[in-house]
Amino acid sequence: MSDMNKMATQTIPLKPAPLPVGQRLLENGLITAKQLEETLVECKRNNQEAYLIGRTLVEKGLITQSELLNCLFQQFTQERAAHQVEPGVAAKIRFKGVEKSFDGRKVLDGLDLEIPAHKITAIIGISGGGKSVTLKHMVGLMEPDKGEVWVDDNRLGTISRQQLNTIRKRFSLLFQGGALFDSLTVSDNVAFPLRETTDLSEAEIQQRVERSLKDVNLAGMEQKYPDELSGGMQKRAALARALVIRPDIILLDEPTAGLDPIIEKAIHYLICDTFMRTRYTMVIISHAVPAVFDWCHHVIVLHQGKVRAAGPSMDIRNSRDPVIRQFINGDLDGPIQFI
Repeated sequence: MSDMNKMATQTIPLKPAPLPVGQRLLENGLITAKQLEETLVECKRNNQEAYLIGRTLVEKGLITQSELLNCLFQQFTQERAAHQVEPGVAAKIRFKGVEKSFDGRKVLDGLDLEIPAHKITAIIGISGGGKSVTLKHMVGLMEPDKGEVWVDDNRLGTISRQQLNTIRKRFSLLFQGGALFDSLTVSDNVAFPLRETTDLSEAEIQQRVERSLKDVNLAGMEQKYPDELSGGMQKRAALARALVIRPDIILLDEPTAGLDPIIEKAIHYLICDTFMRTRYTMVIISHAVPAVFDWCHHVIVLHQGKVRAAGPSMDIRNSRDPVIRQFINGDLDGPIQFI
């Protein structure tokens, strides 16, 4: 068989296509075919990506923001159900027997886990259970005392510094507190990783910054400073900074910590919206239980430095494991002892 024929018969893994939001809105009877066609033409005329059609429809007053978000969530819920039935997905990140100790205390104790590619995975567990330490191992900020950490076919700890830096550029991290620079404007905060790690021109950087801020509904806030933003807006600005480099993998450390229930839900919707448009591999550390189960495909429960359970979100939510039930319900009585 010729090389050309071999290539033709190979199965090439493709990144899932972005959600056809306009088509779903049409199917739900929220817009007409004419409105959809006219809006697509308008997006093309304004050199605007088609995936922003939903927001264009909102701006034109043809649908409400709530209707758009509910449409996205319906699609995401269907995808979660499909993952429940057939969860088999290639792993993007793998831990094999990872151990890590600090001052004689073992935080990770033979940790084995897999992060499925192009899905949202939530890592949950009690405080001090090693969740943030696990996140730092994924990006090579920490090295295990024992065991292996793999990103695709690359074993961290055995590759060169240059190779590690190349892999790190595929990651973006949303810090728990946002970690915005107080002395920089929102625009400069978002532009920071582009100026530090790319050779893009200033004009290209500004274009990317404007797009990223628009993606998180912060257009017009470019010249504001972090202390002029609400907590939810700061989270969105931090997410815009995480998205601006167009990563392959996004790590989110407690993205809804310290937010009221309404803003928490808005951030979850924003993460869902981002995923549906980009199909990045996302890993969320969260204490927003049980709400987080509605916003991820896959859940990993860490307990005493090990994976207590891992699987589709609905499986974990319905688990009868007494440790998991106690954590989800927030019960004081149970196998987890705090005093």
